[in-house]
Amino acid sequence: MGGFDKDLGSTLFAGLAQRMGKTSQDKGFWSPPEMMDKYAAKLALVHSEVTEVLEALRKRQGKDKVTEEFADVFIRCFDLHRKLVEDGEATDDLYDTILAKMDKNDARPPLHGHAWG
Repeated sequence: MGGFDKDLGSTLFAGLAQRMGKTSQDKGFWSPPEMMDKYAAKLALVHSEVTEVLEALRKRQGKDKVTEEFADVFIRCFDLHRKLVEDGEATDDLYDTILAKMDKNDARPPLHGHAWG
């Protein structure tokens, strides 16, 4: 493979991984899962649903599939928000906050004053 020593590379990478792993362990990144880890995992699922909307559009899977994937985005968002409220991490006035945010966005300049969106 182009003059590279595969065994040497594997050994070097294993050493790097060992060092990185020790640092992560020492700094607490592999401590028992906490709620923030669970929230982050749920946010990643929201992201995956958004990606599924994009894929449905890209693959031209039809309007019904696009709408179904959007439904999944909202289901994941509302469920996560409910849990965050339950855990004291968010307020329970999402509807009013959305309306207020819409009013705020209505008052903003085109492209929010940026050169491109």
